[in-house]
Amino acid sequence: MRTTAELREGFLSFFEEKGHVRRPSASVIPPADDPTTLFIIAGMQPMKRWFLGLEAPPAPLVTTAQKAVRAGGKQNDLDDVGLTNRHLCFMEMLGNFSFGDYFKDGAVDFAWEFVTERMKLEPERLWPTIFAGDPELQLGEDEIAIASWERYVPRERIIGLPRSENFWQAADTGPCGPCSELHYDRGEEYGCGRPTCAPGCECERFLELWNLVFMEFDLAEDGTLTALPRQNIDTGMGLERAAMILQGVDSLFDIDTFEPLLAWVGERANVPYGSSEDATKAYRVVVEHARTAAFLVAEGVAPANEGRGYVLRRVIRRAVQFGRRLGLEPPFLHELADVVRGQMGSVYPELEERRSEVTELIRAEEDRFRETLARGEKLFEEMVAKGEITPEDAFRLHDTFGFPWELTKELAAERGLEVNEEEFTRLMEEQRERSRQGSAFEVDVRVTGPRTEFVGYERTDVLTAILAYAELGDGTFQAKLEKSPFYPEGGGQVSDAGYIENEETGARAELIKATRLDDDQVLTFSGQGFGEGIRVRAVVPWSVRFPTMANHTATHVLHKALRDLLGEHVKQAGSAVRPDKLRFDFTHPQALTPDERARVEHAVNEIVFQNRPVRAFVTPIEEARNLGAMMLFGEKYGEEVRVVEIDGYSRELCGGTHVRSTAEIGPIVILSEGSVGSGARRIEAVTSGEAFALLHERSRESEQLRAELAEARKQTRKQARDRGADVVYRDESGDVVVAEVKAVKGSALRDLSDQIRQAKKALAVLLGSVDDGRVYLVVNVDPSLVDAGVDAVAVAREAAKKIDGGGGGRPNLAEAGGKNPAGLADAFEVGKSEIAAARR
Repeated sequence: MRTTAELREGFLSFFEEKGHVRRPSASVIPPADDPTTLFIIAGMQPMKRWFLGLEAPPAPLVTTAQKAVRAGGKQNDLDDVGLTNRHLCFMEMLGNFSFGDYFKDGAVDFAWEFVTERMKLEPERLWPTIFAGDPELQLGEDEIAIASWERYVPRERIIGLPRSENFWQAADTGPCGPCSELHYDRGEEYGCGRPTCAPGCECERFLELWNLVFMEFDLAEDGTLTALPRQNIDTGMGLERAAMILQGVDSLFDIDTFEPLLAWVGERANVPYGSSEDATKAYRVVVEHARTAAFLVAEGVAPANEGRGYVLRRVIRRAVQFGRRLGLEPPFLHELADVVRGQMGSVYPELEERRSEVTELIRAEEDRFRETLARGEKLFEEMVAKGEITPEDAFRLHDTFGFPWELTKELAAERGLEVNEEEFTRLMEEQRERSRQGSAFEVDVRVTGPRTEFVGYERTDVLTAILAYAELGDGTFQAKLEKSPFYPEGGGQVSDAGYIENEETGARAELIKATRLDDDQVLTFSGQGFGEGIRVRAVVPWSVRFPTMANHTATHVLHKALRDLLGEHVKQAGSAVRPDKLRFDFTHPQALTPDERARVEHAVNEIVFQNRPVRAFVTPIEEARNLGAMMLFGEKYGEEVRVVEIDGYSRELCGGTHVRSTAEIGPIVILSEGSVGSGARRIEAVTSGEAFALLHERSRESEQLRAELAEARKQTRKQARDRGADVVYRDESGDVVVAEVKAVKGSALRDLSDQIRQAKKALAVLLGSVDDGRVYLVVNVDPSLVDAGVDAVAVAREAAKKIDGGGGGRPNLAEAGGKNPAGLADAFEVGKSEIAAARR
């Protein structure tokens, strides 16, 4: 048991032997009824209802390898990645769980047996810690845990630690209990030298390996503990940390799973790994964040400005920032995420199933950030030219251009400039406070007067008069009109755009915003030549209003389709209707599968093609309820309400503008579907002309891609013929062919292995190449051998040891890379032996 994969499988198999049921990893997104954390941070978290006795577990004993993300919220290791040897955002947590079966003695017995007999760790290096007690919790020292460990280690190696270290809880409330951690002594050379050095010391000597949680309490909001219905066991051993100990390396980033990722970066970076502290940190951030981003997107998370989406955005952008320090220009992270997929897709199939989404979404975010950096850096240089970067400058860079504060600080330091971080933080807090207090009154209302009559449902071009007027300065003013076609922002629909014209002079003022004041409105314009009493023509351009109407009606169609296809639990959780696109938030516990997304898109377009009439009417709210009209939870409605009805399909309370029939919506194309918080999803889509333009562009790109693919295949065949003479066959005596080719790597080497296997009618091909001092190896296996038990990944990894490298891939096609060309012949021999052994 040496590799990470062997450790994972060894752990799960061990506990299966002990009567535990192996279960697959749950989603890294918590269940809808668990709002305590943004992500799953421990193996027990998906099992909360079992621990609380709210649901029966599938078995009294369970074992899992659970995906976990510790970024955002209280469990946030994001900023520590790269700074230490031990912090990751994404990790795998090995665990065994008992629901009312064995307790402390049993957990200790299993842990000791596994680490000493299966992992072969020296018993004298193992130090347990136990809960030392806490007066606030009214709990004393865990004497039972002490007695359990004394059967294996002397009392002086059992260390009592406080609540902060040895009392486990996933959140402020919920299942919890004292815990016992098993620490591994790495040796005095890692220590601080103090005679009191022991587990709990902040030095690097004692590394926490396994946490055994004795889950027996439920923690209430007031801090009181209540005994759970039964005593439970929840353990967690970080797979990467355990592999670090097994493989005898100093850092999590030096274990086998990171080798191909670091090698990928090393081939493209302009500085080698380990050449400096800064380079080492940058490499580690890039490869770790590639893993985290790949898994988050595969779970349905999309970049956003809040919640999980914000964490993903930070992860991607942080990786890009550090990648640029190595000479990697975006987009590159999506390619590295695909290396993650090739390495871990067989264990976590969602990486394979959502391969295209992972690639497209990460690349799109990289492209957006590249544009952000370009704009921000230009403005930054203009600020530098002044000789200083003020906190206001830094805030503007961040707030207006999305330029990261960390990057502003770093670039300023390179120019010998400092930025007042405390003042910048104050400005950011003021901005957050403004956001928290935001309401319909986002503008300072300067005008008062008679109520404006809104005629925008019927007309977009109207002759009217200015009833009230107030100058704001800088060429802007506020006004109230007698009659207004302008829809004021509300109900998810943005403010109309448009203008007013002075009937006498022809002067024009552009509408900045229409602001809602209960059932009234105030308008903010940019222009001159207006005043109270002036007659004006007020216009909403049809090119702006029509797509907004189409998008708003589309949200109603989408709402109903989601409820029909996913279930009645789906409810609207927010929306944004603009001329260019729509956003629809809804309650749903997990990401839509590709099939579900396709069915939703098909269903909404079916309603479009059916050309169903759309009408709006005002009725008493009780009548609306009797009609079954959908109402938004938490929304306040008056005695009379406006109902928008799509004939024979849906009814919703809505004050927005809508098309006359569903056919006017035009095609509906879903752009993205992702998470916006615990139990909430977001769909973004386009309709009408935007959708047509998108479909046209996709068609054009598809034709171009087909042409490029045909040309690429042609060139590949030509290149294969051209380099045929360079292939040196070392062994072609049986159905396993061994060959070497000069200066070929990557996809070309993989393609050549296919050609050789077909040409030689071989069941397996071991193909190696040396290029620029590095050695590359491909293991290509016929599906019949895979069925017989041959795993190309296992073969590649064993062979890779001879070339001082690592490998990964799929059961039928794997590759390895290393830095020892002299070991290629030995690697071939190991590969042949591994294939032969697996076939027996």
